[in-house]
Amino acid sequence: MRFKPSKKRERRAPEPLLRGKPIIASAAIEGWYRRELNGITREMLREYRAALLKVGEVQMPALRAMDEAPSVAFNVVLNSLRQRWTRIFESFARQTVKKFVDDTDTAATSATLFSLSTAGLTAPEKRYSEGIQNTLQATTLFNHTLITNISQKAHENIYAAVMESLTTSDPARQGMTGITNAVKHAGIECRKRIRTIARDQTSKLYSAVSDERMLQNGVEEFEWEHSSAGKTQRHSHVEKDGQIFKINDPRLWEGPKADQGPPGWAINCRCRKRPVIAPRQVPQ
Repeated sequence: MRFKPSKKRERRAPEPLLRGKPIIASAAIEGWYRRELNGITREMLREYRAALLKVGEVQMPALRAMDEAPSVAFNVVLNSLRQRWTRIFESFARQTVKKFVDDTDTAATSATLFSLSTAGLTAPEKRYSEGIQNTLQATTLFNHTLITNISQKAHENIYAAVMESLTTSDPARQGMTGITNAVKHAGIECRKRIRTIARDQTSKLYSAVSDERMLQNGVEEFEWEHSSAGKTQRHSHVEKDGQIFKINDPRLWEGPKADQGPPGWAINCRCRKRPVIAPRQVPQ
C-alpha cells in the first residue's frame, strides 16, 4: 500500500510587507531657499547695473573717440564689484547654508520617523551617527560652493559682455544697450540656476537623511513610488514604480547617468520612497 501524506504540501505565501507613508521633500524649505538666493542675487545685479550705467555716462563719449579710458574705467569698477560681492556671498553662504541644512535635516528626520511609525515601527529613534554627520557636512560644503559660484558666474558673464560692448559692431551688444542686456541676461540665467539648486539640493538632502534614519532603525528597504509631476517622464523611473529596493542597492545606479540614484536624487526627480518592513521586524 502506497504511503499517502496526511496533508498537501504547499509553498508558504510570502509575508506581506508593511509600508510607511511616502517621504516627500519639503516644498516650503525649497521655496525659502530659492527666495533667499534670488533676493541676494537681485541686489547684486541691481548694483552692477547702476554702477556700470554711471561709468558709461561718463566714458561712452571717450569710446566714440577711440580712447582707451573706457576699458580701464570699466575694469576698475568691475574689479571693485567682484571683490565686494565675493565677500557678501561668502558671508551669506555661511549663514544661509547652515539654516538650510539644519531645517532640512529636521524636516526630513521628522518625515522619515513618522513614515516608519505608520509602517508599525514603535518609537523609531533619531541618533546623530557618523553617517548622518558626514552627510550634513558634505551638503554644507557643497552648497556653500554652489552659492558662491552664483556670483562668480554672473560676474564672468557681465565682464565678458561689457568688454565686448566696447568693440562689437552689433547694435544689441554695443555700448550701454549691450551692458543693460548683459545684466538682464545674467539675471535670467541666475534664476534658472537658483531654481535648480533649490529643488535639487532639498531633494538630495531629504533622500540622504531618510536613508540614514531608516538604517539607524534597522529598515533597509523601500518601495519606489513614481511621480507624474514632471512634463516628461523618465522611462527608467516609470519601470521602477512599485519595485522594492535595498537602500544600498546597486541597481539604483544602473541605466542613464541622469536617471541614476534613489528617489529624489536625480535632478528634477519627484519620485518618492516608502519604507517597507517585514512584520517580523516589528516588535510585538
